[in-house]
Amino acid sequence: MSTGETLFATGSEMSPYFNGVIKSCATGIMPPAVVLGPAVQALATSVYMNQCNPGDLMKAAGAWMTLAERNQAAAEALEAEVAEVNDDNWSGDDAEAFKAKAADFQAQLRELALNACLLAAELIVLAVTLAAYWAFLLSCTIAMDAYLVAYLSALATGVGAPAAAGIQASANATAATMVGYAKTTEGIISTISHTCAALCGAFTVFTFAFQKSKGNPASPLDIAGAGIVNMLEGLATYYARKFTMTPAGRHANTAWWQHGVQSATNVFPTYQGGDFFDPDNWNGGFDGGGAGLGLPDGIANAVGPHLPEGAVNPEDPQWT
Repeated sequence: MSTGETLFATGSEMSPYFNGVIKSCATGIMPPAVVLGPAVQALATSVYMNQCNPGDLMKAAGAWMTLAERNQAAAEALEAEVAEVNDDNWSGDDAEAFKAKAADFQAQLRELALNACLLAAELIVLAVTLAAYWAFLLSCTIAMDAYLVAYLSALATGVGAPAAAGIQASANATAATMVGYAKTTEGIISTISHTCAALCGAFTVFTFAFQKSKGNPASPLDIAGAGIVNMLEGLATYYARKFTMTPAGRHANTAWWQHGVQSATNVFPTYQGGDFFDPDNWNGGFDGGGAGLGLPDGIANAVGPHLPEGAVNPEDPQWT
């Protein structure tokens, strides 16, 4: 397999495991957040609001890298064809026009390959950073659940309220330290994301201009159709999570039911498309779930079949 195909396969293998980790953390952090106090609630927010799967990012990186490899291979093949043209087998104005047009086409292919390669590199950095962050959030969830067990055991076994209060204070102190690290890491991820978005935008504008200068005026919708739809769905899921927390975005000290919604939404049955009343078209647990009890994802799944082909993701990418 090529490098891109290897990355895509790696992401496909990673994705189910991280999906389990992400949903388990979102479910597991809720009880200690409700019981133990503000710092644990603030830590839970980092779990609720960071639901991006590193495996999916790695798959996207693999797709871009494969595109880069295919474009580069096509440019090299065209270059080899042009090299075979000489005065003995083809000459004159037609031959020169062919060489000029081939040079323009090679430049387009190589520019697209470079653009795709850089986008793949950005996604790999994000995927690796998020994978490390989720390992940290998993350890946070396990630690807070252990504190909760100790706290409830102290209350149930007759050790008494003073011991339970000490455990609760220790849990909040530990959670406060973890929140500090989480916010630092989120700042790094945010910086990487903003840099990637800026580079992606710059590359896209340059690509349109460059392709047009080489005689290939591309339609933005043809190139970015599915990406625009994905972006809108991503924004919808983000704000569904954000606004089901607390007013004004203050996520600490939320009511217990708000933590319950954030926990349940990750495993809530979600519509997958097709016959709305067919139970087979609803997935729950690790295979379902989504922000806002799955509403944005369900709407996207319902609308997707009615969108133009260029505005939706292919079921299975075909590398030709």
